[in-house]
Amino acid sequence: MGVPALFRWLSNKFPKIVTPCVEEQPKKFKGVVVPIDATKPNPNGEEFDNLYLDMNGIIHPCCHPENKPAPETEDDMMVDIFDYIDRIVNMIRPRSLLYMAIDGVAPRAKMNQQRSRRFRASQLAQAELDAKEKVEQELMVAAIGQLHQLPPKKKAFDSNCITPGTPFMDNLATCLRYHIAHKQNTDPAWKNLKVILSDASVPGEGEHKMMEYIRQQRAQPEHNPNTVHVMYGLDADLIMLALATHEPHFKILREDVFAKEASSKNCFVCNKPGHRASECRNQKSAAGNDAVAEPLEDDKAAPPKPYVLMHVDILREYLEFALKPENPNVVWDLEHAIDDWVFLCFFVGNDFLPHLPSLEIREGAIDTLCTIWKQCLPVMGGFLTTKGEVDLAKAQYLLTELGKMEDQIFMDRKMKEERRAQGAKRRRLENDRRKIEREQYDKGPSFADMTAVPVNAPHSGMSNHDVVESLRAQRTSNQSAAAALKAEIMGNPSTESDTKMEEDGSEPKGTKRKADEVEDDEEEESNQDDTEAESTANEEPDNEAAGRAILARVAADKKAKEDAAQAREPDDEVRLWESGWKSRFYRGKFQIEENDHEEKQKIVKAYCEGLCWVYKYYNQGCVSWSWYYPYYYAPFASDFVDLAEMKVDFELNAPLRPFEQLMGVLPAASRDHIPKAFHHLMTDDHSPIIDFYPVEFDVDMDGKKWEWQGVVKLPFIDKDRLLEAMNTAYDQLTEEEVIRNSLGTDKMWVSDSDKLYDFVSTVYTKRATHDPIPLDTTKSDGITGFINDDPECIPRSTLRAPIPDHDLPDISNDCSLSSSPPSVIYTMPNPIASQPFKPALLKGVRLGKKNLSWEDLQRATFEKQEHRNRNDRWDPQGQHLAQHREL
Repeated sequence: MGVPALFRWLSNKFPKIVTPCVEEQPKKFKGVVVPIDATKPNPNGEEFDNLYLDMNGIIHPCCHPENKPAPETEDDMMVDIFDYIDRIVNMIRPRSLLYMAIDGVAPRAKMNQQRSRRFRASQLAQAELDAKEKVEQELMVAAIGQLHQLPPKKKAFDSNCITPGTPFMDNLATCLRYHIAHKQNTDPAWKNLKVILSDASVPGEGEHKMMEYIRQQRAQPEHNPNTVHVMYGLDADLIMLALATHEPHFKILREDVFAKEASSKNCFVCNKPGHRASECRNQKSAAGNDAVAEPLEDDKAAPPKPYVLMHVDILREYLEFALKPENPNVVWDLEHAIDDWVFLCFFVGNDFLPHLPSLEIREGAIDTLCTIWKQCLPVMGGFLTTKGEVDLAKAQYLLTELGKMEDQIFMDRKMKEERRAQGAKRRRLENDRRKIEREQYDKGPSFADMTAVPVNAPHSGMSNHDVVESLRAQRTSNQSAAAALKAEIMGNPSTESDTKMEEDGSEPKGTKRKADEVEDDEEEESNQDDTEAESTANEEPDNEAAGRAILARVAADKKAKEDAAQAREPDDEVRLWESGWKSRFYRGKFQIEENDHEEKQKIVKAYCEGLCWVYKYYNQGCVSWSWYYPYYYAPFASDFVDLAEMKVDFELNAPLRPFEQLMGVLPAASRDHIPKAFHHLMTDDHSPIIDFYPVEFDVDMDGKKWEWQGVVKLPFIDKDRLLEAMNTAYDQLTEEEVIRNSLGTDKMWVSDSDKLYDFVSTVYTKRATHDPIPLDTTKSDGITGFINDDPECIPRSTLRAPIPDHDLPDISNDCSLSSSPPSVIYTMPNPIASQPFKPALLKGVRLGKKNLSWEDLQRATFEKQEHRNRNDRWDPQGQHLAQHREL
């Protein structure tokens, strides 16, 4: 996840780093969809060599999407994942390598965050389920519509299954192996594409496994320094990781969040701009209680969500201009400066440490740090980071200066919060006033007084048919919230699940109404008059009216809670803006006194260890699988003292096994994803580790407004106690579970159309040994590493489709080296010990011409700028993307 809001912040500060990704859309010919030919030149005007997919950024949106009904079955999820992969491959069209990485067992420092998220998600899900059951009971009594016999409950999808070691992840790996083989046998764009899959059995976070591959490749003499990399993922830390490679030809593909925001302002019925839901022509029939909106005959399919490319080379240009100090005595080196900048961002947020209390990205924290860094650079006598190491003595300069600013930062924050609260209050009052006026306007004149109807009355000049349509639209709009809630209570994620709409917004086959039905509806509507609303209400059965009242009440309660949360001023016992804030903070958060310097120094040392660990993780890989920060909060910048005397060392050790991570991060409510042999450890009151699985736990909302901002205070896992308890149950595992708990290896696919195929095939000849052999880089497009045979691979065998009932074919005479499990085992090239990490461009790299003009660089500064007035708001990213969309 990295730094929250970093991508948005960078996109607005440095607008030209982002451009829309041009995507060719499938075409229809005589009713048949013509597949995209991805062997043709890339429509973005540039060819890409390697594509890296952070698969967790694909798995989650496919399994529990935000903008459409969730897939009904696990098989449907797998097919959606296949489609997602195909779309991105067709968009980027890599010519050499496709690397897919799924999160494996994570370092302990990451597991603490995973544990907090999963426990909190489970707690909120249970609260929501309890609320739904309460409403269902009320609806049962009211017996509205078909709800007098509630359908059997479907078990809700538990996203906690997307964790290494679960049956879901094991099935996903099997399905991906099939899909890779299928594409290499059928899709010309995959014929000469080497594919590497690092599934969840291989330890490491997905994005860091991909970075380790890039680091190892660029350390080899055979590596092409002008390789063009594209990485897909949703996490902001991909930006830091891309910069840390010092590969200038690097791009990041991600969803266009700006386009998503624009679409959120559209009508929620038809998803089109320019009108409100109550004015939408695409409304459901007034006669159907559970009917939903049907698309107009002339409606076009909704376009797929757009993507953008973030250009690391352009970001490097911006950073060079913004970071370079004017002091001529500073020996400037862009690569070292970039490493320092990545390090500075860790103070603002990362997945392994809480951010410093005085630093918030929305308050300009990165600007503040960079300004201090530029001022301190001449005094420090060099950069903060050197050869992958953090110089804590130099970091002391930075933190000392930040500490001097803390009092003012906290007071400024309070004043801004008060101004925001006052502004929000004014907007709420204004919205309430407008709502009342709109409701009075919509009611129209009273029928008790027909003597003086103003000429500008709402329905004056309208035909009876138009009046009926207007009243129907108003009534339908008012029912929308209750209908959405009803669908959710019935077990569907949203009313969209009842629309039977295709993903692209078009009407599916078999649901199109007959022409005579449409004509009958039109004739019936033409005979109605403006008493329809009253007659419909009078004819509504009592039980249905009661049910609708329940749904309306629940919807109103839900909205009232949201409004209250918006208006609520958070409790804040620390009150950082008042004198004595440091004493209150340490007493409340750490249970120590401010003058307890020994304990404070322990906290500071642990945080410094964390900074060094994170920096090494981004530049060299995991230097310790067991290290973690053992506190919930960060110290203040002013408490970082005597850093030059600190010695930081790490013990590499080994990662946990998949089941050990599952037991460390999952709550007892998600134990179905864990072998039954371990269930009693999570639920039995006499379990030696029952304290690891609290049902109720503290969420510190002090100073926080929204639930997601709360600090989840779960007990930290004692690894020794966990492993000791689990060891008593390992002998009860089935053979399949033992395999799931084993650590795996990366696999490589090569099609028989690829020039590397004959070489790879040699590992399966009679004379072949089982020892790894180095790849022939003259045939592998410079890819280095080792391969050896997979004992379960049978070349030219038949690969069975793992998903029934989806028309996926078995692959006969498979021409990729694959069966199930597939392909050859791939291992990274041996690291060259004589070449320690060095932040530098590689010899032979060709840098293109500069992308930015002098005008582009004028605002590329970390010094704070004042707007001339409120209306002179600078929106560079919106202007930049708008220009591209017009082209």
